[in-house]
This record gives sequence, structure tokens and C-alpha cells, in this order.
Amino acid sequence: MRGFAGIIVARWSNAWRDVLFSSIAGAVAWLLSQKLLGHPYPVFAAIVALVSLAPGLPSHARQAVGMLVGVGLGILIGELALAVGSSMLLLRGSVATFVAMMLASSFGLGPVVPIQAGVSTILVLVMGPQTAGYVRLLDSCIGIVVALLFSQLLVTPDPVNLIRQAARKLLRDLGTGFSSSADALARADASAAQAAMDKFSTAHESLNVLASSIGWARHAARWSLRGRISAGEINELAARYDRRSIRLYANALLFGEALANALRKNEAPIPSGLEGRVRDAARLCAALASGKTPENVAPAPALPLDTLPQSWRTCMDRLIAVEGALRTFAATAPSGSQ
Repeated sequence: MRGFAGIIVARWSNAWRDVLFSSIAGAVAWLLSQKLLGHPYPVFAAIVALVSLAPGLPSHARQAVGMLVGVGLGILIGELALAVGSSMLLLRGSVATFVAMMLASSFGLGPVVPIQAGVSTILVLVMGPQTAGYVRLLDSCIGIVVALLFSQLLVTPDPVNLIRQAARKLLRDLGTGFSSSADALARADASAAQAAMDKFSTAHESLNVLASSIGWARHAARWSLRGRISAGEINELAARYDRRSIRLYANALLFGEALANALRKNEAPIPSGLEGRVRDAARLCAALASGKTPENVAPAPALPLDTLPQSWRTCMDRLIAVEGALRTFAATAPSGSQ
């Protein structure tokens, strides 16, 4: 039961913002249509704004455009069906809905277009000829304008900040793993090293969030005004984090696994200087996560590996790869705030 409640709360957490703005936009579109156009019951204005900003949509702007096409086509077919006239309302409605949805499917703009074409046709037929088709279309345009205003400026989060926050979370999680690894080395504790490796593993969720944030920001750069304004910075951050974050995470996970294996085998004393280098990696992750740009991040002095058992040589190789990935992050960090 708790798991189910947690799922519901998580879904509410993801949806409440879009639901709130959708409800407000519907009310704003209704009021604007009443005040500007004098329409007493601008149902289409509210419907278009609500559906365009509904939660879970990949692009509110594309949804709004699709709504305009679908609603406009549905109103046209509905008006034509009213003009034909027939006492068989159910048959007339079925035929008109079929025609509207088939025509709407020709545009290839997504499911919302045929759906709204069919719904709008039914609404026109049910509401009757009391309100002319151009009035309904004007209401729909008001709803579209309000939806685009919300989706392009008010609802869209800052895509640049979204990428930065996700990257910082990943770096903080990896820094925690390196810090725990250093503590395990200080105590020569294999179980603590295993726990540190688990922390690296759980950072995969942060990596997924970063990848999702980059994908969404790139989409926003194409389909939202706020994204277009920041398109250059979005592309720069995406190029910096997209593959480098995967490389850093993979090397960190491999290092954690190698360290746990080396301490578990306990084949030889821990290499001198290894703990310090792992702590340096943790500090560098923390610095990058805080938005600082470390300067002169030079490779650490080489440690003698020839006399070490294979398990420690593997561990050192993985750490060297981690250090290389971190130096790349530091070298490509923009000046000032990350």
C-alpha cells in the first residue's frame, strides 16, 4: 500500500505544475474571449487552452498547433453537417466525425489533431447553429494564443539551469562515492569499499536525469521561445556533458568495482599515495559540482605499478581513467558559474 501511495505522490509531483497552469490558462482564455469578443460561453477557448497545456506532453507548442488544426477542421465539418440538415442526428454525427477525423489524419501532426477534429465536430453538432462557426474559431484562436503564451514563456523551465543542476547532481553523487572509497582505503575495509561501489551504482539515476535534461533542453531550443533564446548555451552545455558524463560515470563505476575487488583479495599492502589521489578526485568533483572552475589540474605523479599485484594495477588503471575524465571536465568548464 505504501508503494502504491508513493507512486501516486510521485505522479502528482510530476503533474501538478502543468495541471495548475493548464487550469489557469483555461480560465484566462475564457475571460479574454468574454471581454474582448463578447462571447458569453467561450467553451472552445477554454478547451483549447486546457488541452494544449495538459501534463505529460513532450511539446506544449506542438500540441497547441495541432489543437488549432484539429479544432478548426472539426468546426468546418460540423458546420457543413449542420448546413446539410437531417433528422437523423446520430447518423449525421457519426458520418461527420468520421470525415473530420480522416481528414485530420492526413496532416501527420500527431493524435491530438484527429481527436480534436472529432470532438469539435460533435460539439458543433450538439451546440447547434445558435453560434456561428467563425465565432467558435475565434474562441479557439484565443485559446491557442493563451496556450502559446504560457508554453513559450511561463510554463517552460530554464533549460540551461536544468542541465546545470542535473550535471551538478551527478558530480556530487560521484564525489560522494570517491570520498567513501578514500575512507575505505584508509581503513583497508573491503565492506566499506563495496558500499562505496554501491554509491557509484546509484549515481546511474543522476546520469539518466542528466541525459533526459539534455534531450529536453535540445527540444526546447527548437520548440520554445525561451529555448531559442538560450540555444547557443544549450548546445555548448549539451556538447560538454552528453558523452563526457557517460565516460566519467563508467570509469568511476569500474574504479569502485576494482577497488572493492582489490581490498577483498587483500593481496598486498595498499599502494602509497592511492588514498590521496582518490580524495583529490572527490574534491575535484565537489569543486565542479559547486560551479567552480579548478585551474591547472595536472596529472598526478605516476605510482610504481610493476611490483603490484594485478588487482591493484587494475584499480590504478581505473583511477587514471577517472582522473583523465575529470581533467577534461575541468578543462572545458566555462569561466564563472558552471
